[in-house]
Amino acid sequence: MGNTLSTKEMTRMINSLLGQKVLTEAQLKKIQKGAKQAYHKGGMNRMIRYLMRVTGADVDPNELRAFADLIQSNPQVGKNILEGVTKLK
Repeated sequence: MGNTLSTKEMTRMINSLLGQKVLTEAQLKKIQKGAKQAYHKGGMNRMIRYLMRVTGADVDPNELRAFADLIQSNPQVGKNILEGVTKLK
C-alpha cells in the first residue's frame, strides 16, 4: 500500500472498522465527489456540513473541524485510525 488509499481499500477499512458492511465503493465515490464539490464551493466548513448531512453524524461541528485539521496536517493519523492502530477517543 502506498501513501494514498484506493477507494476499494478505504471502503474495506471503513466497513472493517465498523464491523459490518455499511458502505459500497460506489457510495464512497459519490460521497467523495460531493465532499470535493462542497469544499470547492465553501471550504472546509461547507464540506463538514455536507459530510454531517449525508452520514447523519451527530457530532459537534467544532470537534469535527479540529479532527479534520489534525488529519489534514498529518494524514498518517487518519490512516492509523482506519487501520485500527490508533483508537478514537
